[in-house]
Amino acid sequence: MHRLSSRFNYLRGMEALAAVVLPIVFILDWRKSEAGVHWPLGLSALFSVSYLLVQGALYWQLKHSALSASAPLPGYFKQLFNSFKVSNLVLFGAVALGFIVEIARSGWSAQLAWPLGIFLFAVLEHINYYHYQLMYDTSASVRYVLRNRRLRKAALGIDLSRRAGRSV
Repeated sequence: MHRLSSRFNYLRGMEALAAVVLPIVFILDWRKSEAGVHWPLGLSALFSVSYLLVQGALYWQLKHSALSASAPLPGYFKQLFNSFKVSNLVLFGAVALGFIVEIARSGWSAQLAWPLGIFLFAVLEHINYYHYQLMYDTSASVRYVLRNRRLRKAALGIDLSRRAGRSV
């Protein structure tokens, strides 16, 4: 149980740190970039990533609390994270529409490269949280993929599909 608790703490901390540090790093880099960046789309893409990372940090905090209390995830868990899941899709639709409008209006520009890459990262992070695990950072998780020849279901997605009263 201690290893799992430590893992949940680590994941929570890293997700929360990344939610704050990634936008700062990119904004500072973009400010000194000679090529420039499309700021509205860049900030929208950064917001998308940070919004997802905060969801991840909250999820691992709730998992840690449930494990520590030997209790299920809180009753509001499913409704909250299903709402996050829908809001992510609405946000993605809005950002994608922004890219479509900008490209239709002005054509492709190198200033769109970073925002588009970050936006695609946000979409992959959503898949990683809600559908299939895309990050494999332990030898056990890599062995799972090699043995089963398929991606593992995402932990958050599994918890959302479970009946009430079950967790961890």
